[in-house]
Amino acid sequence: MQANSLQEYLESVHRDYAGLDGGEVASYIPELTKADPAWFGIALITVDGHVYQEGDSRQSFTIQSISKAISYGIALEDKGVEAVLKKVGVEPSGEAFNSISLEPDTGRPLNPMINAGAIATVSLIAGDTPVAKMQRMLKTYKDYLGHPVMVDQEVYLSEKSTGHRNRAIAYLLHNSNIIEKDTDEVLDAYFQQCSILVTCRDLALMGATLANDGVNPITGVRALQSCYVPKVLSVMSSCGMYDYSGAWIYEGGMPAKSGVGGGIVAVLPGQFGLAVFSPPLDERGNSVRGLAVCKRISSDFGLHMLHTNRTSAPTVFHSIYDATMVQSKRTRNVEQTRLLAELGHTVCVLELKGDLVFSSAEIVIGESMRLSEKADKLIIDFTRVGTINGGALNLLIDLVRSQYDHGKTVLFTGIANQYVVKKSARGILKNLEELPLLRFDDVDHALEWCEECLLAGQGGVGEGEAPLATQAFCAGFSEPELSALEVMLERRQYAAGDYLCREGEPADCLYFLLQGQVSVSVPLGQRRSGRISTISAGSAFGEMAMLDQGKRSADIIADTDVTCSILDYTRLDHSAMQDDSVAQVRLKLVTNIARGLTKKLRQATLEIKSLRN
Repeated sequence: MQANSLQEYLESVHRDYAGLDGGEVASYIPELTKADPAWFGIALITVDGHVYQEGDSRQSFTIQSISKAISYGIALEDKGVEAVLKKVGVEPSGEAFNSISLEPDTGRPLNPMINAGAIATVSLIAGDTPVAKMQRMLKTYKDYLGHPVMVDQEVYLSEKSTGHRNRAIAYLLHNSNIIEKDTDEVLDAYFQQCSILVTCRDLALMGATLANDGVNPITGVRALQSCYVPKVLSVMSSCGMYDYSGAWIYEGGMPAKSGVGGGIVAVLPGQFGLAVFSPPLDERGNSVRGLAVCKRISSDFGLHMLHTNRTSAPTVFHSIYDATMVQSKRTRNVEQTRLLAELGHTVCVLELKGDLVFSSAEIVIGESMRLSEKADKLIIDFTRVGTINGGALNLLIDLVRSQYDHGKTVLFTGIANQYVVKKSARGILKNLEELPLLRFDDVDHALEWCEECLLAGQGGVGEGEAPLATQAFCAGFSEPELSALEVMLERRQYAAGDYLCREGEPADCLYFLLQGQVSVSVPLGQRRSGRISTISAGSAFGEMAMLDQGKRSADIIADTDVTCSILDYTRLDHSAMQDDSVAQVRLKLVTNIARGLTKKLRQATLEIKSLRN
């Protein structure tokens, strides 16, 4: 399997921060001191279910305060918003996680992310006993994660035996009638919820589920009702990082929740869940490496939730097709056409649109990796792209590098005005001059180059002079008929740059191209012209005149030195009146021309369908 650019990015971030020192492992719960300070994992899961992880992403640890966000969602489902708000507020406290932040008149905790609010929240979860409450919570965790979870009994007993401050808080809540049930049983459920074992990957999946409107993006199971997802993310945004919450949302810009076990989970709605696990904590109880990594990723990819984009990831593709469905404007001979029909699936085109941000770049990369399993050449077109986020651009450049490392080729087209793309490519890809990455302005010329590469791999099919018998319009001709046709032909040669015919001239000849290449173009004014097609040896042009005998509708210009055999239609008509064999030649020519036009029409229909997908 080929390396993925986003995976490589996470690997580089992990390397950059693995040596970051600072912080201490939590010690106020004795069992937590057993954590290895060197443990360090990163995981990112998108709403499309793509999983990227690095380091100790599968090392188990206790969820601690991150459980508060999950329990708050459960309480909202079990009691409803009004009932929960009567017991727990949603205002930031600006204080430490274990502060006694209660409203003076009501005794209501300020929010569900501090310990006081979390204990009150647990009391609202359905279940009359700690066992019943835990069954309700464990069922929800299974929905979030797609697998059962368990409680670390040693940590649970350690928390229970040392949780005197939490007991004091709980009895204050009971005194204000915030907790109406048995206080010790509520505390027991609270201590157990904090002791649930998870991994960094699990936390990322929880975040991805919230990012995906409450639906697990891998299993498709709903873990939280859609109407409550914004409520949970709101309190994570304003209160999830305790007395660092304001600075976090200002810098990181994503709803997040930390735990003293060393985990942090961040959510970018509609895009992904990000988790980092590293036990050493700062003075506020947040993972030192976790904060640094989240800030780095948010900065690299412009992930602040208040940063707006004009388009969304699901609309990133204008169309996707391969070279069997849409071909270049170069007309090929019969054998070349046959070969390209067989090999064209190895050339794929992705036409993008809208603005490119992290999520859309990740989708482009995922689709590119899928296509590269069968394709050797990828053309990525930016013609319809607006702005490109710097982090997204780095991902795309990493994709190019990865593809070339695996013997694949990537071409960027439609970047005439994308100066940042060119500059970034030149800065990152040191061997850019050796690569065809930025060589072509449009998809058509890039397709033509890819087709030429395919044909060159078949031994240079079509090189040299193409005999008349190989021409598509001469299919089915007998030897006498070919001889009769050759008698009527005039052989001519043209130098590169010569006009074979011009727009508006009488259309009275059919040109069999024996050697060289010509282009069909139309004048666009201001000394500009537009290419309609390019015709190679073994093909013919001017066939429409045989049907309508009108005027030339375009210029035909020799791209190289050219040799042609030219059929004057008046000569064909005159000979046909005197010779049956010539009449047969005329009939077969008309038949083959009609077949050729029908084939072109079918190909045009296929291209229209492909470009609309």
